[in-house]
Amino acid sequence: MLGCGRPVILLLSFSFLDLSFVSSSSSSSQSTRPRSHSSVENDYYSVYEDVTNEPPSSSSTQSELPDLNPCNYDMCVEQQQTCLDLAEATGCLCPGLSNGFTPPSPPRLLPLTQRGDKGVLVHWCAPTSTVIYYNVKVIRNGKVMEKIEVEERKRAALLEDVESGMHICVEAVNKGGVSAEDHQSCATFEPQNTDTGLALKLGIVGGVVGLILLLILALLLWRQKSRQKFTTRTDTERVL
Repeated sequence: MLGCGRPVILLLSFSFLDLSFVSSSSSSSQSTRPRSHSSVENDYYSVYEDVTNEPPSSSSTQSELPDLNPCNYDMCVEQQQTCLDLAEATGCLCPGLSNGFTPPSPPRLLPLTQRGDKGVLVHWCAPTSTVIYYNVKVIRNGKVMEKIEVEERKRAALLEDVESGMHICVEAVNKGGVSAEDHQSCATFEPQNTDTGLALKLGIVGGVVGLILLLILALLLWRQKSRQKFTTRTDTERVL
């Protein structure tokens, strides 16, 4: 009787241990289960959520983009139709412009062109801002020597009597204020043909001086020959 009871007791012990292991596993699995993500589901996708939607194809994405039609408007050309007029007439798109109560961006100054000895042609490109007019200034040693007001549709101005080393700046003006001066809106005038002009002047002066010396030499030679002829004639008359 006791010999038959030992296997039964062992079997019951193993069953009890198995049930304890299962219950502990289930409780541990419940304790390690991730918490609900309902509080953050508005900001992030759940890592346990199955996403079955395929990303949109490139063709469908491109078809949703509007066809861009920029206006044929050059910011550096003067006396042309305004971009707003072109947009109203053709339905094209103008570059973004800041409003008229925001100080404009600086214009972009193109290379200066020398005209004559001291004349300078100033050419610039309009900024992406609302502009009422432009100021073209000539500055020497921090002092404004000359200031010209130019209407909004113009992009060039001719300056006279500009010396080498003078600073030239272009400002854009609207109801919000004046554009700031920077490296793209200002330049220093450096004459391109200074050495050539000086050489030409020296050549002209040298030529005039040489011509005068040649005339003086010719005059001296003529007087010398005249004296020789007079002396020869006198000697001949004495002999006779």
